[in-house]
Amino acid sequence: MNQVFSVVEEAARRTPVRYDCDVIVLGAGSAGAAAALAAARQGARVLLIERHGFVGGIMSACSLGTICGLYGIDANDEPYSLVGGIPAEVVERLHALGGAAAPKRWVGAVTVPYDLFLLKVAFDELLREAGVRVALHAQFVAVSSAHGRVEAVFIEDKSGRWAARAPMIIDATGDADVVHAAGGAFEYDLSTLQLPTTTFRLGGVSEAVARSVGRDQLKEMLEVANERGAGLPRTCGGVYFQTPGTPHLNLTRITRNGNPPNPLDTFELSDAEFEGRRQVLAYHKAFREFVPGYTDAFVVDSGIHIGVRESRRVIGDYQLTLSDVQDGRRFEDPIALCSWPVEVHESGTQTRWDWLPPGVFYQLPWRCLLPRGLANVIVAGRCLSATHDAHGSVRVTATCMAMGQAAGTAAALAAAGQLSDIRALDYQILRESLVAQGCLLDADPARTAATSCCE
Repeated sequence: MNQVFSVVEEAARRTPVRYDCDVIVLGAGSAGAAAALAAARQGARVLLIERHGFVGGIMSACSLGTICGLYGIDANDEPYSLVGGIPAEVVERLHALGGAAAPKRWVGAVTVPYDLFLLKVAFDELLREAGVRVALHAQFVAVSSAHGRVEAVFIEDKSGRWAARAPMIIDATGDADVVHAAGGAFEYDLSTLQLPTTTFRLGGVSEAVARSVGRDQLKEMLEVANERGAGLPRTCGGVYFQTPGTPHLNLTRITRNGNPPNPLDTFELSDAEFEGRRQVLAYHKAFREFVPGYTDAFVVDSGIHIGVRESRRVIGDYQLTLSDVQDGRRFEDPIALCSWPVEVHESGTQTRWDWLPPGVFYQLPWRCLLPRGLANVIVAGRCLSATHDAHGSVRVTATCMAMGQAAGTAAALAAAGQLSDIRALDYQILRESLVAQGCLLDADPARTAATSCCE
């Protein structure tokens, strides 16, 4: 961050409280939306704050192209369900809207391609049906806190600055903004952060021809492009079709002088946005010249902002580790399951993929959502408590939504019980509620086989 050499004094102010409720959720990405839904369905009065004009976060703003983490692969090389509850319901709603393709087998995983616009509609419908009060175009800026409790959050929008109060707060900002503002514990090592990506879509593609190009073939073609001066930073990545003839591409890789750009620095992030769009043009040119099916391709759009994979990670009551992931560890307080590989986007043209053995999955403990030093704040999404390597596995969409459902359910139960500290909530009560909502806290591949056939 740039050093500040001088200051400007601000006058003291009195901020109006525009909303009192039971649960406030900051950030309406996949985790935040699921948290708000779960809390409202438990009878809580919920306020959901989001800086964009839509819900879905990275899924909607950048388009991930496909929903990851819903399935595992068993010892017989067959998919089985790892996530139920709200994530599965979102997929069902997408199917009903015509916004999700059949599950797609991809190397050692199964993913679900989705339509960017219809995902926004699906979340709109679900949140309205649940009675969540949503404040879009509203930016979280600060907290009022004392003795480890957040008493109020401060919001700024076109009308000015206002406050909201609730006994339970969920930080689903992705960057742990609430935890940071309230003085909670977190880690942030700029030197090890995963590199961000500008995602984009192409139109005018001959889909049948393009789909015939396998992952390894595409890598070879892009490496040939580089040999001829294309200057592509990454030659192995994802190309997903949901809308006919309009693939989503996850390929760019943004660095700053060979290092990760600082996602918490406005100026470095702005430079990264420029670089991302420059890379989109370079990939567009390379695909037209070197990849079959893309001769007449054109750029439809890119994400509305760069896709940040990692920033602050809270230090919670438990920190998920790489050995927990690789060993398929079980815990006494599980709230979600995951078998996604350790996917780390580092410097170089390749991506690190450490695949779990077939049939192996791990449980995510509830304690990973409880930041040290704060009594009434729960986190959900990619800012959870996990080491850098473990984070490369657990940060995927379906798992983030499962975290959100657990966080929202717990917050509603704690508010209803008038608990001053979220840690006073009996985990068994939380577990029973999650199971009743269809969440999977353990799995038997033989009993949870995926019913949909993969492409």
